[in-house]
Amino acid sequence: MFDVDTDRTLVAAADLVNTSDGLRSATPGLDQLTTVTQLKEYLSARDPAMQWPVSGADRTQLEKVRDLREKVQRIWSAAPIESDAPVQVLNELLTGVGLRVARGSDGDYRAEPVPASKELVDVMTASVATAIQHLVVRDETARMRTCKGEGCDAVIIDLTRNRSRLFCDFGNCANRAHVRAYRARQAAHRKSFSTGADTASAAGHPVRHVGSHADTLESPRLVKPSAAEKAAQIEVPTSQSAVAAKEFRDRMRDELMEKREKKSAKKLKKDKKKAKK
Repeated sequence: MFDVDTDRTLVAAADLVNTSDGLRSATPGLDQLTTVTQLKEYLSARDPAMQWPVSGADRTQLEKVRDLREKVQRIWSAAPIESDAPVQVLNELLTGVGLRVARGSDGDYRAEPVPASKELVDVMTASVATAIQHLVVRDETARMRTCKGEGCDAVIIDLTRNRSRLFCDFGNCANRAHVRAYRARQAAHRKSFSTGADTASAAGHPVRHVGSHADTLESPRLVKPSAAEKAAQIEVPTSQSAVAAKEFRDRMRDELMEKREKKSAKKLKKDKKKAKK
């Protein structure tokens, strides 16, 4: 959504917060950052281009990273940020962090954070704080969310172009939410039918369902979804495979749009150079 370096750092920040204890898809989860080994596992899962050295992990760094996690969690829980309190926490993290212009991993020039030292926690803090301030100054902190699944504390970063992500990758929050919504719609339909049947009975008219052989008194059939509802199901999938397919389509669309924007920007820059000549 933004640039490659910022996107993956925001994902890493969300993953860091999610190592804390809490509910994940209604299932209690333990703290996953209590040992140096667990810290190394977290670091090993990062993109090597982030340059968060596993070799720097020790007990001292573990405690400092846990403190970083607590501060990032405070900022995340305040999103969308509309007050100064979380910004003050962010500014604490940015203390001692510098900026320099350098080429990103995609080859484009951008501002790159310079950590206060080469210590692991300082390198992580510089990257995470700079990525979050990127959201703050662009008024994009609403992308820092908590999963909408019932009984889930996991945080997510919504990097979709249309801000459509609502659920985490733990368990099956999305699927459970869609099943509950479907059942609620069916219950509402049955209630509506029952109310209509009661009204008809009170008026002295039998309630009949026309079958292929004879008129029989029976329960209402489930209503088939309309074309509009089928289209909506594509945008709001009701199974894990459908959710994965939608996320893949969204990602492909976002990447295509990003490539087109970059191509248009380069063409515009080239045209301006020609015009100056």
